[in-house]
Amino acid sequence: MKREFEGQFLIDAITLLLQQNPKKVFNVAEVIQGLYGELDVEDVAQVRPKVLNELSRGYRTGRFSRVPNEKGLYTWDSK
Repeated sequence: MKREFEGQFLIDAITLLLQQNPKKVFNVAEVIQGLYGELDVEDVAQVRPKVLNELSRGYRTGRFSRVPNEKGLYTWDSK
């Protein structure tokens, strides 16, 4: 992970990324790049399922929002 997210649980790092960019809409690839920077294909394949799980969990628990009527897009607050 990038230095600003090192040592955090993945869900906390995702929450912080979204919180720091409250008006931006992120897809999964943008979340991965925001947290890790440029990764090679193998590294993306390794972290993608983990990020997807935590995005899903964060939405379900109300930590952040999914864009209404859009699949795979997340934001700090959709209201």
